Amino acid sequence: MKLYKHLLNLVRFKLGATEPACGPMKVQWELTYHCNLKCRHCHIWQIPLAEIRRTTLDINQQKKILEDLASNDVAHISFSGGEMFLQKTVYDLISYGKSLGLKIGGNSNAVLITPEIAEKIASTGLDSLYISIDGDNSDTHDNIRGVKGAFDKAIGGVKNLQAANPDISLFFNTTINSDNAGQLLGIAKMAKDLGIDGLTIEMTNTFVKYSPDNNLILNNGEMKLVKDQINTLFDQYPELIPHPKGYFDEFEAYLADQNSLYKYKCTAGMFSAQIHPNGDLFSCPVAFSRIGNLTEKTFKEIWFGQEANSLRCSIKEGHHPICWVTCVSPLNLYLSYLTPTRLHKLIEPKTLKHILQKI
Repeated sequence: MKLYKHLLNLVRFKLGATEPACGPMKVQWELTYHCNLKCRHCHIWQIPLAEIRRTTLDINQQKKILEDLASNDVAHISFSGGEMFLQKTVYDLISYGKSLGLKIGGNSNAVLITPEIAEKIASTGLDSLYISIDGDNSDTHDNIRGVKGAFDKAIGGVKNLQAANPDISLFFNTTINSDNAGQLLGIAKMAKDLGIDGLTIEMTNTFVKYSPDNNLILNNGEMKLVKDQINTLFDQYPELIPHPKGYFDEFEAYLADQNSLYKYKCTAGMFSAQIHPNGDLFSCPVAFSRIGNLTEKTFKEIWFGQEANSLRCSIKEGHHPICWVTCVSPLNLYLSYLTPTRLHKLIEPKTLKHILQKI
């Protein structure tokens, strides 16, 4: 029934609807802004700990939100931070989410995943974990992530998780920037050697929420290097790359002319939602317009309310900032394939498998 509702929602959206038939397919939930790294493409780690503690929900509030999401046909929750494993309630939340019939994933830097923590994670039933790897060597990764030893601990965390539960799907997630633009093939080889299930890739985006170091933004020469490597990735490591070639083809457009990407209908606020540590609800990770707070109203009241519907109409008309990130942009691209002449791109087995993992 849940799959049917999301497929119906997809068809209605393609036909121009802006009011959803059910909750979003996927919710990204930043459980805490507390972080143990100092990444150069993000400033969340600079938020004072006292403010983080003051604005983070307690376990009862978090469980109530999970129940709310499950009752509104949300299919997939992806926890993140900051660093999700610095939030002590995360293990109970994963287990509780699984008991409610939700698919649960996460995004982590993996630095904290000792053998003991890996066993704890394995016991929760976590379905998948995306691990940030931003270099094929410790010097590059540690420089980008701002902490010496982060690379070795992350790789150790991967091995600990694999030993604790081989059934957890593990992905590397790489944010491309000027420091690591030539290392995609090295990261892919490392992923394959380690038995990682896949590699997701996105550029350092420029939107305000993360305020990246401008020195990390790719230039034209580096973009050519990235394109050449992606072509090689599809030749040598196709099994690692879950997203279609078209997603990567638009990297250059994002750098050169972001406005050209308004040609894609954005699914934010229809198929995706973003929750912040204090319960604020947004349409997507860019978090450009708050639509409510889940400690003040239920998810249903907010999601189907006038403010959310107005935002969806605004997004449909192209009144939203452009991003090109893995949690929203590929779905925007997939929907553009729902035409007789492009449908073959959507029904490729690898693409369908990745989409169905989210439902």
